[in-house]
Amino acid sequence: MQTTDGGDLEYDVLIIGGGPAGLSAALQLGRSLRSVLVCDNGEPRNGPAAEAHGYLTRDGISPEELRRLGYEEVLEYGGEFRDTNVTDVSRDNNSFTSTLDSGETVTSRKVVLATGVRDNLPETDGFEEFWGSGVHHCPYCHGYEVRGEPLGVMVTNQHMVDYAKLIYNLSEDLVVFTDGQDVFDEESRSVFVERGIKIEDEPITALNGSHGDLESISLADGRDVARHALFYPPPMEQHSELPEQLGLEVNQAGLVDATRSQRGMGFTSVEGLFIAGDACSGGPPSIPSAVSDGYAIGTTVNMELSKEDFNGGWQ
Repeated sequence: MQTTDGGDLEYDVLIIGGGPAGLSAALQLGRSLRSVLVCDNGEPRNGPAAEAHGYLTRDGISPEELRRLGYEEVLEYGGEFRDTNVTDVSRDNNSFTSTLDSGETVTSRKVVLATGVRDNLPETDGFEEFWGSGVHHCPYCHGYEVRGEPLGVMVTNQHMVDYAKLIYNLSEDLVVFTDGQDVFDEESRSVFVERGIKIEDEPITALNGSHGDLESISLADGRDVARHALFYPPPMEQHSELPEQLGLEVNQAGLVDATRSQRGMGFTSVEGLFIAGDACSGGPPSIPSAVSDGYAIGTTVNMELSKEDFNGGWQ
């Protein structure tokens, strides 16, 4: 890191977001002897979850502990951290100027957005309370832990029908809740019913339980359906306003489309700006995917910096 005469902080790369994708990118850049600053506001998407699963050698680790270990590794290679929001990013000639909520400014040759997404949860009573403990979005992350239990899956549109089929493999006692939406035609409904899966079409009025444990789901007709866990993939939106502020197009799924080419991964429509992790379209939203994405984008950014250092000497 260098400081300009005006007091600005200068880095090769500013990474906005300190989740698995941002930390993975920072690790590769630090090992490539690039100066890196990671800014994070401490609001991780997987914060409500007690454990993270499916990441080889770290299965069952808490998301908080995984981030702590990631921070330590990045620090070993000279990476720096700020617990702060980045409120503005602008491009000027061949560099970026970013403003922190402290009022400080950071100049960098490249910027990586690893700002993630926000889950838009239903306003149903109890939904937010049990999110991450009794209500889950990812059957690969949390399905094994509730295998064989009475499970529910919330399917509110036809695109989610295949998602419900993933839950079928986890339990012989599965109920599909449509929350009052017209989801199934006669043929698709019979596919589930023939396999012993009950479909509840009444709207959901509340989720009930205690100490983070889901116990039942209340329906509009007054019935309570006993369930130990509910699966639901909520719609998403960008966690940060920066992607749209920088002119990046957000698709209907709430994600930014990033270019993958022979040059590497994570390119955006803004020269020198990259995007990694859940904020962009790509693999499934999971820690292994985010780490892989961050690794690939970190190496891509280093290659771009190397080309610039050689004034475009190789292509």
